[in-house]
Amino acid sequence: MRRPKESPTSLRVCSLCLRVLRGSEWIESERVISEIRSYDLGSPPQLHFAVCDLCAESILSRRARVAEPVAA
Repeated sequence: MRRPKESPTSLRVCSLCLRVLRGSEWIESERVISEIRSYDLGSPPQLHFAVCDLCAESILSRRARVAEPVAA
């Protein structure tokens, strides 16, 4: 998978928790909005969806558990 070029108007966003990848760190979207002042930009940022490390770990750990019976 090709990684999108990082710029203030091109953001990688976790599609599950909505955190944004800035450099090598996933941070809260509210912080990114205020840092890049996206509300002042001429056009909205481009969003490239991904899954952050914490959400990926959570998914993998749930898949690894033995399937528990579900009550009808």
